[in-house]
Amino acid sequence: MMTIFRIILLLVLLAASSEASFSQKKKNKNKTQTKFERVQFLTDEEKAEVDHYFLEGEKYFLLQDLSKAMGAFQKVLELDPKNAAAHYKIGQIYSENNDMNKALPHAIFAKSFNPKNKYYYLLVTHVQTSLGDLNAAEKTYTEMLSNVEGTENYLFELAAVQLYQKKYEEALGSYQKAQDHFGPMEEITIQKQQIYLKMNRLDLAIEEGKQLVELYPNEPSHALSLAQMMLSNDKYEEAEQFILSKINRYQNNERLYIFLSEAYGKQSKYIQAIEVLEVPFASTTLDLTRKIRTMAGYLAMLPNDELNEPLLKLSEKLVETHPDSYQALAMTGDLYYNLNDRPKGRKYYLKAVKIDGSNYNIWQNILSLDLELEDYDAVIEHSKMAIENFPNQATLYYFEGTAHLIKKDYENALKIFNTGKAYAARDSNMKSLFHGQIGDAYNSIGDHNKSDEAYEIALSAKPDNDHVLNNYSYFLSLRKKDLDKAFEMSSKLVKDYPENSTYLDTHAWVLYMMGDFEGAAQNLQQALKYEPSATIIEHYGDALFQLGKTDEAIIQWKTARDMAEDNTTLDKKIADKQLYE
Repeated sequence: MMTIFRIILLLVLLAASSEASFSQKKKNKNKTQTKFERVQFLTDEEKAEVDHYFLEGEKYFLLQDLSKAMGAFQKVLELDPKNAAAHYKIGQIYSENNDMNKALPHAIFAKSFNPKNKYYYLLVTHVQTSLGDLNAAEKTYTEMLSNVEGTENYLFELAAVQLYQKKYEEALGSYQKAQDHFGPMEEITIQKQQIYLKMNRLDLAIEEGKQLVELYPNEPSHALSLAQMMLSNDKYEEAEQFILSKINRYQNNERLYIFLSEAYGKQSKYIQAIEVLEVPFASTTLDLTRKIRTMAGYLAMLPNDELNEPLLKLSEKLVETHPDSYQALAMTGDLYYNLNDRPKGRKYYLKAVKIDGSNYNIWQNILSLDLELEDYDAVIEHSKMAIENFPNQATLYYFEGTAHLIKKDYENALKIFNTGKAYAARDSNMKSLFHGQIGDAYNSIGDHNKSDEAYEIALSAKPDNDHVLNNYSYFLSLRKKDLDKAFEMSSKLVKDYPENSTYLDTHAWVLYMMGDFEGAAQNLQQALKYEPSATIIEHYGDALFQLGKTDEAIIQWKTARDMAEDNTTLDKKIADKQLYE
């Protein structure tokens, strides 16, 4: 059953068909004529046939039997070659079959024969656009707008085609004509604003934005878009003034406060930028991620005497508004960490992982703080908790094993390190770290063979591991074993770290054990420039004694005794004027 629209369209096309039949004029019979140009008068019988085939074609077209429809419309053209409606329908069928090259001549013929029918123009523009000939489509739209009344609505399509060709001035003209005809419209103003931006006419784009805000005062999105445009184009002061003028109108819009904060921040008005955030941070509707991102921007500025308190106040508001959000708690932990308040930072991190333990970075922060606070029991406890969530993360085993090592619980240290090293096998740096700690643990329990073996593995994974080079060379020198190897390692250390007092002391001790007391004394003197510790001063005294400088040695021992916690050996050296190693 035909819809009313289809019936009306059919009547329009039939009228066009009849018009074409009766308006044809006879031309010179001697001229050669194409099938589109041949002219003839139709008899009543032929007219009836034309109407019959056209109705048949339309029927099949409505039934989507395009092959039969095409045959019927071609029959029309055999009888009436200039039938615009039949050309239109054939062009339409070719278009639906995506054969645009065949559709185009039929569509153009229909339009040229009946230049008052907008549907013919629209088929032409559709085909031209599909073929990528936007310049031709632009001309066709322009022609239609000039010839067919009531087609002003297509000014928008014309502008779109012009925009696609980057004909910005022409597009502006089309939108202006639309505005003159329809009056102010949101769509027109937005499009003009975007065109001005493409033309780098920021001043005019801003003016269009202001018009939108005034035309639609109850729509905050326009104020937000304009503020964002100003900020994106470094118009910070102008953005500040604009937002302040509208803040009362849109006082419940949290994003506007965020933009105002950004405007302040870009002008280095940091206190105002932070204070104005209290409104959006108190809202549960504003995206939490946006709040976190805003606060994160200030962390790098800390500590800062002017910003510390405002940011702490803001973080309290964040946690108050989102008490069950691990992100809010973790951000507050970050804030305290950057303010060097390690205990409070750890406190908030622990609250965060209690809610959601799936963030690996937070666990790392907790363990780092545990170590900084020298809370080794906490390192062990929190490492175990983290491993429950991330059993394949080698770093967590490293933290726990190191805590056991520091506590001199060598058995558990070795147990943890030997478990964790399996997860570090593919990372040469981590592999070296693990085996370095294993070497330290075995050395501490006197298993030097396993210690040396672990150190060798560590250095094969990372030859410049300074911790291993230092400890391995030092422990070899204490045992007076492989001193040449120890010398090679300690020499590399002082070459790579010439101002590290610990490494200079180790190298000096290796030289001392090799009998090079002069070299040892020189390196110890160098070490004392960077760190005059009791151990280094005592070693310097030992080297001086070996060089026969007993009085100078006693002076150094006395200095070391005044600094050392355990003075027993030093007292004996001083009293007996004798070296005890």
